[in-house]
Amino acid sequence: MQSNVLIVGLGNMGSALARGLIAAKFDVKGNLQVFDSHPDKVSSFKDIAVNDLKAAMEPHAVVLCVKPHDLSGVAEDLSGVISNQTVVISILAGVSLHTLEQKFHHKGPIVRAMPNIAATVGCAATAMCHNESSSSKDKELAWQIFEAVGEASWTKESLLDTVTGLSGSGPAYIYMVIEALTDGGVKMGLPRELSAKLASQTVLGAATLVKKSGIHPAILKDQVSTPAGTTISALHELESRGLRSMFVNAVEVATERSGYLGRQEGQK
Repeated sequence: MQSNVLIVGLGNMGSALARGLIAAKFDVKGNLQVFDSHPDKVSSFKDIAVNDLKAAMEPHAVVLCVKPHDLSGVAEDLSGVISNQTVVISILAGVSLHTLEQKFHHKGPIVRAMPNIAATVGCAATAMCHNESSSSKDKELAWQIFEAVGEASWTKESLLDTVTGLSGSGPAYIYMVIEALTDGGVKMGLPRELSAKLASQTVLGAATLVKKSGIHPAILKDQVSTPAGTTISALHELESRGLRSMFVNAVEVATERSGYLGRQEGQK
């Protein structure tokens, strides 16, 4: 990857993207720059940090990892830094392509991305959309950036709220599953440390098997369920408690909330 990339904002996601690009053997001495207004967040990236956005080399891509309420200030600071050839990439939840075009007075390529917290360990699930000014080269650059911290896919903007409800918020749902499985093991006599280790590895292993085998989860579930066995008894209990409906409903309400917050942001 030979493009100049500027990451603005070094919170969890911005830092994860910077580390991911470095690990992906991105040429950090000439092609990657980072900026954050808080000096403590820059300390881990001193060699590639810029103190003033105006001093940044003209980037091929600017990745916005700031809070939505900071967007106007960042847009003003980047005035003159971004050209119409620069790809503006935003991970700001609820901020539309149209709003980004207006804030930056940008007639060039814009990409919205929704990664999740697993970017911090290189396992993010990211979905992206782009405006009509984005070329195949622009899209490839955005895809490479997010592939450096996990897996990235393209979708349409109207589905990004659903992406937020599923994979954006999804890690929190799975954390609850791991916690509940751990408590179940403890209730039945396992030491908590061992129970937590077994629960987290079970979730990791199950997900890995789905991805690597390409087999539908329902088929894998049936393969584990022997007649009159322990698993089918547990599955019956989970179904009777509405586990499947609870997860479907969780994605639905998170999607609706994301849409609401996006509309509120758009009115500002």
